[in-house]
Amino acid sequence: MDSMFKNRLEKNFNFHKKWAKRDNVTAFRIYDKDIPEYSYSIDYYDGSIIVYEYERGKAALRYTEEYMKADKEQLEEVILSIKNLFAIDDSKLFLKLRKRQKGLFQYERQDEKEITKIVSEGEMKFKVNLSDYLDSGLFLDHRKTRQIIKKSVVGKNVLNLFAYTGSVSVAAAYGQAERITTVDMSNTYLKWAEENFKINKISLEQHEFIRADIMTWLPTVSYRAKKYDFIFLDPPSFSNSKKMHESFDLQKDYLFLLNQCEKLLTSNGSILFSCNLRSFKFAKELFEDKFVIEDLTKKTIPKDFRNERIHHAWLLTKKA
Repeated sequence: MDSMFKNRLEKNFNFHKKWAKRDNVTAFRIYDKDIPEYSYSIDYYDGSIIVYEYERGKAALRYTEEYMKADKEQLEEVILSIKNLFAIDDSKLFLKLRKRQKGLFQYERQDEKEITKIVSEGEMKFKVNLSDYLDSGLFLDHRKTRQIIKKSVVGKNVLNLFAYTGSVSVAAAYGQAERITTVDMSNTYLKWAEENFKINKISLEQHEFIRADIMTWLPTVSYRAKKYDFIFLDPPSFSNSKKMHESFDLQKDYLFLLNQCEKLLTSNGSILFSCNLRSFKFAKELFEDKFVIEDLTKKTIPKDFRNERIHHAWLLTKKA
């Protein structure tokens, strides 16, 4: 007899694959903690599966041996259900433990297997790494964000900060942005961003890829010589990377970031500011004299994500 979990997973996949096929999307979430007793997130990457198991809280220290055994048996049930449903073996199934974010843990390399593939999102293509990092290199929850950006940057000069693997830069290129500047602290991810450009046959010549600590780079940019029409700002919640001059705390440092970005904007330019810190508090009143502010959060959550708090997003348009 099929389990409650397997039935839900099959139902979800059959629903999502219909719109995914229509929109040519080959990477999407197929399970998002739907059943409280099965606390997993599961992502589908064109026939391969990533299962995210969530770290137990401090209460786990009090769990009995019997409870831990049941927990292990449940995970085995989840893995077996996935293998049977999708007819895959271990080579296409990846199990990852999602811990509370500390520093750059989610971005750090964890393995050297280099199991990669190319996935589609409409006309765009992206390289994902299924094996070596906590995240694959493509934030699936920002699929709608990329579409919004694609429609907003025709003929514009775009700045992508904390760019990761450059998926937003690719979207901007498909949106016919005139020039795109992609900035990240990691040389690995900048090279990955360039790969994504090449996969999509986007010329690198008229665009910039800059390796920098954004907190120290922003104040060095000449505000008179350099102006951007659209800035995408999606910082991490925290970072204590050795590459940074000081540790980064989004709740503390976002004011500095937004004020620096405002100086770089053309008149009527826009900042799309996003973050995934659940407890984040945005003091919009501090910016309402400079910007028209629109909360885009609901508009940017894809249909395959049940968790509507997966990220926050605001569009800040500079007042004339």
